[in-house]
Amino acid sequence: MATQRFSFNGAKLRGLKPPRQGRLLVYDSAVRGLTLEITANGARSFRVYRKFKGRPVKITLGRFGEDLPETRELPSGAAPIDLLGNHPALNVRMARKLAMAVMAELDAGANPAEGHGRRGMTLGELFARYRSYLLAQGKKTTVTLAWTWERYLGELPAMPRKPRGAARSKAPGAVNWERRPVAEITPEQVAKLRLDLGEKVGRTTANRVTELLRAMYNFGAKQRLYEGRNPAQGNGKFQLASRERFLEPDEAPRFFTALSDEPDQDFADYVRLSLFTGARRGNVLRMRWDDLSLDGARWTVAGEFMKNGQPLTIPLVQEAVEILRRRSDGLKESQWVFPGGTAKGHAGPQRKKWDRLLTRAGLTDLHVHDLRRSLGSWMAASGASTVVTMRALGHRSINAALIYQRLAADPVREAMQRAVTAMEKSGRGEKGRVAEMPRKAAQEGRND
Repeated sequence: MATQRFSFNGAKLRGLKPPRQGRLLVYDSAVRGLTLEITANGARSFRVYRKFKGRPVKITLGRFGEDLPETRELPSGAAPIDLLGNHPALNVRMARKLAMAVMAELDAGANPAEGHGRRGMTLGELFARYRSYLLAQGKKTTVTLAWTWERYLGELPAMPRKPRGAARSKAPGAVNWERRPVAEITPEQVAKLRLDLGEKVGRTTANRVTELLRAMYNFGAKQRLYEGRNPAQGNGKFQLASRERFLEPDEAPRFFTALSDEPDQDFADYVRLSLFTGARRGNVLRMRWDDLSLDGARWTVAGEFMKNGQPLTIPLVQEAVEILRRRSDGLKESQWVFPGGTAKGHAGPQRKKWDRLLTRAGLTDLHVHDLRRSLGSWMAASGASTVVTMRALGHRSINAALIYQRLAADPVREAMQRAVTAMEKSGRGEKGRVAEMPRKAAQEGRND
């Protein structure tokens, strides 16, 4: 095996040519034991070579990230040793810090390559147990849970880059605590994570990540997996103002005109179905033909995809059925009503198209999720009772006697039909009894 020794920097490492056969081993003269190993096929990995308890050991740190900026640092809030075993992309600066952390472990008499069993259960192991439990109980959608974990708390799996898409990366302020022992995470670290996410991503996200951590530790305590304190307990939450935005009567004509002019029929159908069903964006995008009964005018959303974990049957108004019948003529070869480029095969978020729609309509501060609130508001203004509105949107409440009443689908569909008809009339410029929508009635549908 050919060897060299010099002070590492990105340009020098990128300029090294792979050997014709075997491996090329390069030693960093700045950090003892740090090496870069290059194989004949061009793979470049940072490793630590040194003796441990009288025997040579080789510990892989990660791959050389040739495209990483030289100034990129290790993830904020994570101990360098937490990256070990994840084969992350590293620049020289990151590799040196990780190598020094590994050397410190070896000097302390522990080989980090042998795992963290001596340090107890890791947060990644706890999350895996928690997710499996929720999946078995059918209480939460594991898709959203896994996405939150990967983006903000754990290891981000390597995935193929989409054509013309940006590389998948951790969110600003996020951490990688995948291999961090649960007993070593402190309230101060969780507080810092919450503040960082609140500042760099958003307060709602910061609250949700903190809630996930708190729930994981509570689960660990109940299952006797962990006996220490819950570092997310008592960390507080950002106070959030309730969002009350919905499609106002005076905005409806512009919105429906812009929607009629939308060149992408798939997107226009997606927006209309979001509005006419009051369903959450993700559920509309994941709508399957097998979940629909067009003759029975109903759509059943599995509890796996519901926020409250309970299945929901949504009555379909005439306009929604007509859209679905038209789409079914040419799309039945796919299981999805809206096929697309996600890993599952359905369409993904349509943010750019939504922004263009709002620009044409001259509207601001209207989110796709506000369409759900709009249906509830217009239903309330059209005379639907709170119980019927809650039944249509699948809400749950502390008042079980109110929310769990078993309503037939007909009165719910009728109330939804009145709301959709009123919205479309307003969109055509026709005035009706809901043109002057009382604020009090409108607010009945403001909470998701």
